[in-house]
Amino acid sequence: MFGFGGNDPRIKANVSDLRPGHFIELEGGWFAHNFVRSKFMIDSPRMIDELHAAEIKTVLVHPDKSTLPFPAPPESDTGKSPSPAADENLPKTASASAEIPGNATAGDAATEMRQALLRGSEMRKKQEAAEQAHTHALQETQFVMKNLLAPGAAVAERTQAFVSNSVSTVMADDATLHLLPGRQGEMSLRFHSLQVMTLGLLTGKRLGLSETELQDLATAALFHDVGISRLQDSVRMAGGGGSRVEQDAYQAHVLYSVEMAKNCGAVSKAALAAILTHHEAFLGSGYPKKLSGENIPLLGRILAVVDRYDYLVNPTASPLGMTPAEALARLFQQEASRFDTKILHAFAKSIGIYPPGSIVQLSDGRYGIVIGVNTDALMCPSVLIYEPSVPKSQAPVIDLLETADLNIKNCLASAMVQKDILDYLNPRGRIAYFYSSSGA
Repeated sequence: MFGFGGNDPRIKANVSDLRPGHFIELEGGWFAHNFVRSKFMIDSPRMIDELHAAEIKTVLVHPDKSTLPFPAPPESDTGKSPSPAADENLPKTASASAEIPGNATAGDAATEMRQALLRGSEMRKKQEAAEQAHTHALQETQFVMKNLLAPGAAVAERTQAFVSNSVSTVMADDATLHLLPGRQGEMSLRFHSLQVMTLGLLTGKRLGLSETELQDLATAALFHDVGISRLQDSVRMAGGGGSRVEQDAYQAHVLYSVEMAKNCGAVSKAALAAILTHHEAFLGSGYPKKLSGENIPLLGRILAVVDRYDYLVNPTASPLGMTPAEALARLFQQEASRFDTKILHAFAKSIGIYPPGSIVQLSDGRYGIVIGVNTDALMCPSVLIYEPSVPKSQAPVIDLLETADLNIKNCLASAMVQKDILDYLNPRGRIAYFYSSSGA
């Protein structure tokens, strides 16, 4: 344990001295570590394990923000982790009549349930609006991709209008990323292109790109894979795998995409450069030119991250992909060297540490699925709760930003969740995201 002089309230501490209830700050800023936030509450022993795994030795403790004194009292058992067998004793529902821990009353629980049900109704309305906007955007994406080589200025004008509207929506102060509940993700090029555009714009906004840069990024996302339409079916479905010959044939789609996009007046030189480099890797192992580092244009580096994420959750050749949380972990833990660290962190901060579509268990034992992100508090998403006492069409939603005593305990794979809970939460085999704002 260490200390600071002067009036600095922070205490420099060894990670091994931490316990749940300590509010900490990681030294070195966002980009010195792989955590999405630099300041956060330790809410489970697992978070301490993650600090050890990241080889972080010391942190700064904020005693004024901690709910547990530092150092923790010797008799404290807050560091104990419940055994897996204890999970069966956790409450699986949260009806208004359930026993409430602490000093809360049944009346408090009933009020909380009414608020959660109301929030669920409001959230579904927003999701329905986002789904309608997504359907229209898919139609526009299909049109501009299908007619890319058509003569005249009509396609360019329609592309520019579509892109400008998308950028304006994302730039709005109240722009929200939604998990779309009713649409099964398509195994189509237009679906992938729109997903990449959606996630790319949110990441670009997080990075502080200008409106012009966002328009170039959105345009590049729409057309980044259009050249795949020229490939044989077997090569396209292999997705870059297969024999050496098939891999080379697949990689040619980048050059085809650039060639086709050149014919559209809406595609700038910056957008063409992004299309050309969206499969380059930060350490130089990508294609087609094996560029590395900042020799890869910024927009190309952004596309590389979001294109890979969407491929992991929505693979070309399978109706089932990774869960959003699994895909995000894969990018950070196994593939981070392929990407610009700054962009990878910005992407994670755009979709949240628990991305929409993640199945979670809350600290009170309830299960839910993340359906919305609070971009200013990434560990506090909106969660649709498993509540069998009400129809799943009316399921309650809890905004963890508004519940100081409730947080996410675990993020779970579907195989770890009981069938009745899974049927209620209805996680999608393919993940569809879209954004909305009140002005859209």
